[in-house]
Amino acid sequence: MTTYGTLSTPYDPPRPALAFPSLRSTHAAGFEDGALEWAIQRGLVSGQKAEAYWREVGLGEVSARAYPYAEASTGLLLTCWIGWTAGVERHFDEPATPAPRELLAQAESLVGRGEPLQARHPLAAALADLWRDTSRLMPPHWRRHLAVNLAGYLHACAAESQEHDSDSRQVGFDDFFEQRRLTVGSYVYCDLVELSVGFAVPDGLYRSEVFRRMRQVWNDLTSLVNDLASVPKELAAGDMRHNLVLLTHQQEAIPLAQAAHQVAAHIEELAGTFTALKEQLDAEACRQGLPVEHREGVRRCVEAMEAFIAGEQRWHELSARYVQAASGPPDSHAVKGL
Repeated sequence: MTTYGTLSTPYDPPRPALAFPSLRSTHAAGFEDGALEWAIQRGLVSGQKAEAYWREVGLGEVSARAYPYAEASTGLLLTCWIGWTAGVERHFDEPATPAPRELLAQAESLVGRGEPLQARHPLAAALADLWRDTSRLMPPHWRRHLAVNLAGYLHACAAESQEHDSDSRQVGFDDFFEQRRLTVGSYVYCDLVELSVGFAVPDGLYRSEVFRRMRQVWNDLTSLVNDLASVPKELAAGDMRHNLVLLTHQQEAIPLAQAAHQVAAHIEELAGTFTALKEQLDAEACRQGLPVEHREGVRRCVEAMEAFIAGEQRWHELSARYVQAASGPPDSHAVKGL
C-alpha cells in the first residue's frame, strides 16, 4: 500500500461500466478503529505519522466495500487481513528489499504443517495471529487453499522487489498477467470472500476448470481496476512494469488516455466473461451433485466476488474525489489490489 505520486497533468481514469452491485457494510468505522488497534499492538503501525497514514487511507472503508456481506466480527478480521497485506506491500515497495526470512518460513509452515511458527518479525507474527483467528472459522480444505495462495503471494512479492531495475520494454503481456496474478494478492482476497459469507466452496468445485477460470478472471479484474487508479503513483515511481495502462502506453507508443481506455474496455470484457462463467459454474455444481444448500452457498460467494469488484471500483472513485477536494489533483491513495 502506497500513496500515489504527483502529476503535473491531472489523470482522469475512465470508469468501466460494470453490472455488479456496489454495496457497503454499515460497520466501516468499527472496522477502522479495531483494525488500527490490532495493527498497533502487533507493531505494524508505530507512531503518530503511521497512524495518521492508516486513517487517511481508510482501510475500514476499503473493507466495508470489499466485503459488504460480512458480519461485524468477521468484517473486522478481514480488515486486519487487508491491513496486513498493506504492510507486506509497504515492506516490498522499497527497491531491492529482501524478504524477511521469518515471513517466508511462516508461509511455508502453513503450507506444510497447517500451523504457524513462533516469530519475532511483526509481519510474520501478525500472520500467525491472523491464521489462528481465521482457521477456526473455516474447514481444512479452505485453509489449505489459503495457505498455498499466501505462500505464492509472498514469494511473488519477494521476487518482484528485486526487479525494479529491469526494462519494462522486455515484459510481454502474458508475463505481466502471470506475475500480476500473484503479486496483487487477489487469490488471497478471493479466498477471504468465502470467509466473508461464511461458506467454503467445496473442494471438488474449487478445483474444477470453470472455477479456476472464474478466479483467474476475477483476479485480472481486481488487478486492472487497481491499475486504472494507480497510474499517477506508478508514473511517479518510474515503474512501467507493473501497471497495464503504463505498459500499454509504453509498448504500443500510444497516448496515456488511449491506453487507459483500452484497459477499461478489457475490464468490461472480463466482466462479461465472469458473468458467462456463472452459468457454467452452476451447471458444474449440479453435475458434481452438490446439494441445494451448497449450491446456494456457492451463489452467495459469487455474488460477494462481484460486490468486491464493484466496491473496489467505487472506493477508488471516492478516494480520488476526496483527494481532489482536499488538495487538488496531485495526490491520491490506493491499496494494491483493492
